[in-house]
This record gives sequence, structure tokens and C-alpha cells, in this order.
Amino acid sequence: MDAYLCVSIDCECDKGEGWRVKKPLRFAAVTAGIAGRLQPLFAQFGAKPTYLLSPEVLRDPASVECLTHLKGSAEFGAHLHGEFVAPGAFEPDETTAFQCNYPPKIERQKLKGLTALFQGAFGRRPRSFRAGRFGIGAHSLKFLAELGYAVDSSVSPQKDWTELGAPAANFRNAPTQPYWPIFPLPGQAATEPGPLLEVPVTILPSCLSQVPLIGAKVKPRWLRPTCGTADRLIGVARDELARFQGMGRPVVLNCMFHNVEIMPGLSPYAKNDAEADAILQRLAALLAFARAEGIAVVGLSDIADVFAPAESLVPQPA
Repeated sequence: MDAYLCVSIDCECDKGEGWRVKKPLRFAAVTAGIAGRLQPLFAQFGAKPTYLLSPEVLRDPASVECLTHLKGSAEFGAHLHGEFVAPGAFEPDETTAFQCNYPPKIERQKLKGLTALFQGAFGRRPRSFRAGRFGIGAHSLKFLAELGYAVDSSVSPQKDWTELGAPAANFRNAPTQPYWPIFPLPGQAATEPGPLLEVPVTILPSCLSQVPLIGAKVKPRWLRPTCGTADRLIGVARDELARFQGMGRPVVLNCMFHNVEIMPGLSPYAKNDAEADAILQRLAALLAFARAEGIAVVGLSDIADVFAPAESLVPQPA
């Protein structure tokens, strides 16, 4: 069975408790976290990560310089936290906006501004994208396609962000494998190939999800090294691979986390060195699993090349 692993990392300015932005803006999780901790780990395993860059990172000269000179293979994509890009740009205390809640004209301007920042930093347009807080809506994919993106990775299966203020971002029933989305309904697959491929984050239902009363309260299982154990993380990967075994199509795993998570004190998830190191160790275990199983670790936009438009849709299990 052909299989691929994407490790897609939302890259932002340094945060803290409650995801509050550190001010003045700081980027230690880029200049020290990515360059000193993440990229050497990926290079050790011959893996290609995807760093999805938020506007404030693209504006920071030291961050851009650091990323430009990373050793080893990496893909750079774009990541929209709309507060940081015009129109109406400002430095928030927290990045709480969902792009699906912007008026369509404003959303497109912000995506266009983000894309221009990326092009100014790297001399080319990005091909991969993820919305901040997974907040894409009815207009987002059309705008991304118009701007030349090949892959979106904002869909989070099993999740409904309505209670947090984004009723348009309900992906509870979305596929877990790559698909050509219906643009106004990004959590649904189209019947024909299109110009933009959706590569969802790998999120599976809990083993208790079908138990009456209890199931609705149990959190889904993310392919994410942020917490839990290495065995749990690898278990999610194994379960997703098993669901599609024998279907005759490549299987894609998409692990996500934030760059700030692997640095102590720069996110709610790692208050100290031990907690930050534990996240890296779980990531290393996933990369070791991929290597042992012959699973290539590739960039998000590489998946668009795997599922070329001539291909039929990826089947979903019953």
C-alpha cells in the first residue's frame, strides 16, 4: 500500500498562556524552534515538513532569513490569521478571528495580502494553505484557487467550530483522506476533480464515539504530538492506514501542530523544557514509525501531484 505522511506546522509569533501573543512580537519559535529543534529532527529522518507561515512571520526579516537558509528539505506554505494582514491589520492580544466570518471582499483582500507577503519573502507564490483556527468558509476555496494555491489543509474532520463562533466551519462529517472539495461546501467532496485539493488533518473518532450518552462527549483522536503518548499517536496513524487498506489508492496521513509548541513557555502546551521535549520525542516516534513502514514524509503540495486531476476521487470507507 502506498502511503504518505505530511507534517504540517502552523508557524506563528511566540504565544503564551491562553494563546496570548507576546508583545512586542517575538519569533524565538521560528529562529530557535524551527532552525534549532524541528528542522534538524526532520533532516535526521530524511523527512520533508510543511511550514505554514502566518503574516507576522513573513514580515519579520530575521524569521525570513532563518527560513531561507534552513538545511534539508522543507515546504513553505501560507497560514492566515487575519488580524495581522490588511485591510484592518493590527497586533491582537489573541488571534481569535475566523476568516469565514469576514465579508467575502475583505477575506479575499486578506488572502491576497498574505500571498503577496509570501511572494515578497521568497520570490514565489505559496502552493499550500491552512486557515487560522481551521476557519475556512463558503468563499475561501474559490479565492485560494484564484490565487494559485494547489492544496488547502483547513478541514478538521470530526470537528464543529460553531460554538467558538464559526458556524460555517463545521467539518464533523468531512472525509479524512484527500478529496476535490465542493468550493462553497469545503467539508464535502465533489464528484469531479478540480483545481484545488483538500488534504484534511488526520482526526479520527474516539473508540467510544458510538456509545450512547458518552460518545458525544468524548474528544476525537488527532494525529498530533501535542499530548498523549507516542503509542497513542502511532495508533491513530495505524488505524487510518487500516481503514483504507486494499482500496488501491495512496493513503495520506496529515499530522499538525504549531511551531510554538516545541519551545518552553511559548504556548499553553509546553510550560517547561520537559514538556517541550516530550512533544519532540513523540514527533520523532511518528517519524521513526513512518520510516520503518516505508511511508514517505512529503510536503502538502506534493500530495496535489500524487492525486493529479486525472485521478478519480479517493474512496471513503463505509
